[in-house]
Amino acid sequence: MIDDTGTPVERRRRAESLERTMFALRDAREAHDVLAIVARGLGRDFRRPCVAYEYRDHTFRPVVSSEPLGDRPAIGAGELDLEMLRLRVVMRRDDDDLVAITSDGQLRALFVLERAAAPLPEDDVKYLRAVAAHVALALANALAFDQLRRYAAEGAALTEAARTILGFTELEPLAGSLCRLALRLTLAERACIYAHRGDSLVRIAFAAARHELGPPDRVPLGEIDISRALAAAFGSAPLIVTRLRLPGENSSLDHNGLLVVSRSHAFERADLRMIETLKTLAALAIRNVDLYEQSTNANRALAESNAFKDDLMAMFAHDFKGPLTVISGFSELLFDVDDPEVQHSARTIVEQTRRLARLSEDALTLAATQSAGFSLSRAPEDLAEFVRGAVGPLDRDGRVVVEAPEEPVLIAFDRARLRHVIDNVIGNALKYSSDRVDICIKEDDYEARIEVADRGIGIPSADIEKIFARYGRGANARSRGIAGSGVGLYITKKIVEVHGGRLEVSSIENEGSTFSIVLPFVGLRLAPAIPPGEPGPVPV
Repeated sequence: MIDDTGTPVERRRRAESLERTMFALRDAREAHDVLAIVARGLGRDFRRPCVAYEYRDHTFRPVVSSEPLGDRPAIGAGELDLEMLRLRVVMRRDDDDLVAITSDGQLRALFVLERAAAPLPEDDVKYLRAVAAHVALALANALAFDQLRRYAAEGAALTEAARTILGFTELEPLAGSLCRLALRLTLAERACIYAHRGDSLVRIAFAAARHELGPPDRVPLGEIDISRALAAAFGSAPLIVTRLRLPGENSSLDHNGLLVVSRSHAFERADLRMIETLKTLAALAIRNVDLYEQSTNANRALAESNAFKDDLMAMFAHDFKGPLTVISGFSELLFDVDDPEVQHSARTIVEQTRRLARLSEDALTLAATQSAGFSLSRAPEDLAEFVRGAVGPLDRDGRVVVEAPEEPVLIAFDRARLRHVIDNVIGNALKYSSDRVDICIKEDDYEARIEVADRGIGIPSADIEKIFARYGRGANARSRGIAGSGVGLYITKKIVEVHGGRLEVSSIENEGSTFSIVLPFVGLRLAPAIPPGEPGPVPV
């Protein structure tokens, strides 16, 4: 951008450059390819070096440049005002111009246009913001494809694990096999299983990568005693501790056993996901009374899921991604036209394009719920604060009232997945009601509850179960012409159930509905018992 950026010639050149970039991004399937395409394009457009940085572990690391990358240093998160960067997208830092790429509310990448003689004109800033929006979409798609590939690889490993463990009929051999599988799937060094026996936990299986001493044979009951005993047995080694339901004595308890996995270096999210899925497979093996029927249903569901995923991905790759990108890009350029009627039409196009984008996000999440690798990345967080943060962007006319305890409601959940749940439930309440929407957050010793109550059209009693089916909707919503895809509550219920919770509803037609998202506290019980400064279990 070197001439008068306000001229029609330069605007046309900018539009053509944006179109070239979007066409190049259409076929990109790797995040590195997306960053390389845009870095080269921006370097060419601005005739300045452009370096793409990837954001990982609170650090921006250089990955590709329009010129030789050289030995450019990483940029620590503390060196930048990240909140301002998210809000403004384009910022100036010394002699460089920064362009932030944000997806799902998280910083993903940063483009640095180096050695600027003067601040960018406003038209160039607008152009870079438009580029950032399209790059965020392309990067999100690339990350989604990468996740699908990883899930496929993990699924293959877990399928082999299933073949290994689902043939056992006795607890001790099964427990030994589970320990060996836990070592292999996470590259751990020690794994053991404890079962509830009388007034203590008894070790029933142990496996080690090398000749290592086993943990104690017995661990006394009680959260403080268990945590201290495990910390003493495993030292400073990072742990994954997950609860199991085992047959035999005290089998009526929800969780009467522990799987403990240890290694010398920190575990990653993929390791937690593997152990969580292994836990699910173990539950199937333990309940192998109906193994044949469950295996048949699982194979049928897996085949349907693969076919559905393949069709969906093909549809997005060929029918959605290109048109949405082009429509959105050209429509945003029309905002600069002085004609109010043209601007109004452009805003309408952009709004409908965003609606299509939201529908595509629902479809991608729906595809993920059908995958055998669908799992969570949980972290403890204040549920009340999270809900308040999610309400803000949804409540444009101030109709939502949130009631929550004064003390934090700490619970382990997947932030991105639960945000999808909250957006669906509150969005439905606002869409099907013109009155106030009340949100109440409650907790007891075992679970937390988010109740969303509206005074809208309600749900006919005959349709209560139908609304949770794929593409299911209430008859009164269709008759009133209220738009909807019919997959929102299906996805919401799936995500809540994977969290170990449940989705409840009570409704009276023409009076309103109350949806309750119920989440268990499972996974946070061992952590509080570790004294400050001592290593502790990693909750799953």
